[in-house]
Amino acid sequence: MNILAIECSSSHASLCLAGDAAYAAEWDAVRNHDAFLFPALRGALALASPQLILVGSGPGSYGGVRVALAAAAGVGLVHRARVVALCSWDALAEGRASILSDAKRGGWALRSPSGRLEVLDTPEVQARVAAGELIWSVEPESTLARAGLHLPRTGLVPTAQGLVTTWQSLSAAEQEARAAAPAEPIYVRPPHITTPTRKPWEIPH
Repeated sequence: MNILAIECSSSHASLCLAGDAAYAAEWDAVRNHDAFLFPALRGALALASPQLILVGSGPGSYGGVRVALAAAAGVGLVHRARVVALCSWDALAEGRASILSDAKRGGWALRSPSGRLEVLDTPEVQARVAAGELIWSVEPESTLARAGLHLPRTGLVPTAQGLVTTWQSLSAAEQEARAAAPAEPIYVRPPHITTPTRKPWEIPH
């Protein structure tokens, strides 16, 4: 089976093709993943047609994940391939560690090996570390140090190859269950919406 995997949940993104042909691409982008993703897609699709497309669904970059899912949906329609969204962090955790990231607005997103996702404040994370919970992070050590957090592994980067590894580690029943679920982003919490203090027509020009 030809598997195409796309991972754009962080600023360091990647794409790979596994099966009859092998292809891999990596790039760094903050807000313009599409500028790099589509050339990489052309390179992969020139070698083989995928039967399965895996997409990293986050947590992570809102724009990056949505670009990846939209591209996967389009390729899936053309090539009649199934599109499956997988948590970008599954391969990082190795089934035994919780993964931490900055959730902004004073919070930290923590995903346990069981898949439970919660938002904690810094004292709550410190308490979990003190209690012996094994926590790794996608954030650099410098970001964590500013918050007084010291973890054994930091700066982890989700990869397209990690999605393939995760998929291949699942049982047939687990694969079918993941494939049956909607391919959508993992949201840490609802987006923050700012409400203007005055209506637009009340603002003097």
